[in-house]
Amino acid sequence: CRRASSSGRCWRLRCCWRRCSLCPPTSPCAPPCEGEVRPVSPVSPVDPTGLPPVVRRGRRDRPVQHLPSVAVRAAIVAGVALVLFAIVFFRLWFLQVLSYDTFVARANDNRLRTVKIVAPRGAIVDRRGEVLVENRPGLAVGVRPMDVPAGRLGEVAQRLGKLLGVPPRRIVAKVRSQQYLPYELVVVKEDVPRAVVARLLEHRPDLPGVEVRKNYLRAYPHGSLAAHVLGHVGEISAEQLKQRRFKGYSPGDVVGQGGLEWTYDRWLRGRDGVAKVQVDALGRPKQGGEVPGGRLPEAGDTLVTTLDARVQAAAEEALRRGLALAHAGGNWGANGGAAVVLDARDGGVLAMASYPTFDPAVWVGGISEKDFRALTAPGANYPLLNRAIQEAKAVGSTFKVVDAVAGLEEGVISPSTTFYCNGSYKVPVATDNRVFHCWSAGHGTLDLTRAIVESCDVYFYNVGYRFYLRAGTPLADWAVRLGLGRPTGIDIPGEVAGRVPTPAWKRSYFKAEVDKVWTPGDSLNLAVGQGYVEATPLQLAVLYAAIANGGTVVRPHLGLRIVDAQGEVVQDLVPPRGRRVEMSRATLDVVRRALRLAASAPGGTSAPVFAGYPVAVAGKTGTAEVWDGGRYVDYAWYASYAPADDPRYVVVVMIEKGGHGGSVAAPAARVIYDALFHVKAGAFSGHVVGD
Repeated sequence: CRRASSSGRCWRLRCCWRRCSLCPPTSPCAPPCEGEVRPVSPVSPVDPTGLPPVVRRGRRDRPVQHLPSVAVRAAIVAGVALVLFAIVFFRLWFLQVLSYDTFVARANDNRLRTVKIVAPRGAIVDRRGEVLVENRPGLAVGVRPMDVPAGRLGEVAQRLGKLLGVPPRRIVAKVRSQQYLPYELVVVKEDVPRAVVARLLEHRPDLPGVEVRKNYLRAYPHGSLAAHVLGHVGEISAEQLKQRRFKGYSPGDVVGQGGLEWTYDRWLRGRDGVAKVQVDALGRPKQGGEVPGGRLPEAGDTLVTTLDARVQAAAEEALRRGLALAHAGGNWGANGGAAVVLDARDGGVLAMASYPTFDPAVWVGGISEKDFRALTAPGANYPLLNRAIQEAKAVGSTFKVVDAVAGLEEGVISPSTTFYCNGSYKVPVATDNRVFHCWSAGHGTLDLTRAIVESCDVYFYNVGYRFYLRAGTPLADWAVRLGLGRPTGIDIPGEVAGRVPTPAWKRSYFKAEVDKVWTPGDSLNLAVGQGYVEATPLQLAVLYAAIANGGTVVRPHLGLRIVDAQGEVVQDLVPPRGRRVEMSRATLDVVRRALRLAASAPGGTSAPVFAGYPVAVAGKTGTAEVWDGGRYVDYAWYASYAPADDPRYVVVVMIEKGGHGGSVAAPAARVIYDALFHVKAGAFSGHVVGD
């Protein structure tokens, strides 16, 4: 009643009548409302309840009045509706008129598909243009996530996996890992045989979202030649996509995963193209459906390397020959090795061989778990390991040239310094009573030159002890200065640093206090390339190159230049200049002469191999005792350069568990020199039993 009241006074008095004129005399609204005339009526008897009688009136006595608040509300609703209709109208006008061209283009895109055209990778050739790695056409099968109906991915994976021989769970995982790019083709398997593709196309209606794409695959005309150096390619991983090196790459891209393929990927990979093709309702390309607007792929550039395919083949044959000699000598455990051929002047690598090796074609199209386990199995002696740069071992007597250089330069010895060898050496201090033996029963009295020629251990034990008495670590410092104990910086990944031990290293390496002490025996072991010293074949080649070229520690490199498809040089891959080590001419002359006599004079440890050879070879044998499988085994080494009077090439050979360097590694090195200087292969004059 009070909500309907039109009188302010009646409102305050809580009148229950519509108007004051309708109120009975007993109403609390009395006196009459202002402006109203109350009709006079007789007083009705009072109801026993005390309430006034109800006066009923017809509808014509109660006319409806439109209140101001209702009118305002209606106006607001009408205004809002008008604004909404205006917004809808202008939006429709914008879509139909202003955005017409845009939506027509989008509609056309629904029947167009952007297809990536994979660019062929650049070739890898040797210094003479011999192709080492090239491309061949192939077919890849993939899944485009957007075209797979919801809930059917598992079904499609089951059918596709059965055709391709790929586990369905792997297909599902790979597709789901790239669902944030639903328009991109997720390659499930590369290098699919055409017969399998034909069967797949027969079942195309049952394989929605599955597509076949042409691509390029790596081919190796020379099989396993230089496999460790060339490397392989593979699909980019999720971890690699996060690296700065691979900025701009996309999931599914094929990149270099090792060796030269990894280092020079930015030049080799080229630039992929795109094509726009019309597709039907099932997403299948229409016949002749290509439309303008694509981009042609750009083939990758060619990498010219410092390798020489002929010398590389000789180096790999040399390792097989060395292993055969080791087996013939009773060293049946010999099962690995490495060889390096270096340009002594600039560090260019002509050959880098490692055994056992592998066929890089096993990576083409993706390597299987079975093949990968075989390549990393201990029983197969780890074929993937590049022993030329990834295996550092004791180098034996090849280290003695460091003793000679350091001893002469530091004044520890002179060319005429002599020591007597009776086959053993006892440390002249009470705290170390060990006896160190020579490989021979005794050499008698020798000077420095004869000590190198005959590889007398006792002579260099004496040199090592003299260095032990010196302050500091001059012998170790010279070893590092000449290239040991640090990576060479070669342009392929995976190189290890090796080790040149010092008292500081020993204190930090060992935990027990008794093991932290640098003893005289440590200096003696270092002097003959034993104990804790370790180096790779490549590091040893760099050291001997410094002796050969007069004191320059070269930077080994495999890349020579980048050439485009027209044969124009894109970039010369000039390595950093070598580091100069100051040595006197007199020191170099003494060491070089001794190395030459070691390969030619009677009593020289490699003279039976190179005496009478048409090219003057200078070299040093080495037999290193390496702890392996609970016992010491002999690693055979030979480090050399030629021609001795004008060095051009450095050759280093290492045979694991092969026995003596002179009887196994030196003959293997001769196979390489035969290829370098075009010498007809022939038998050498004798069999060396010593160091």
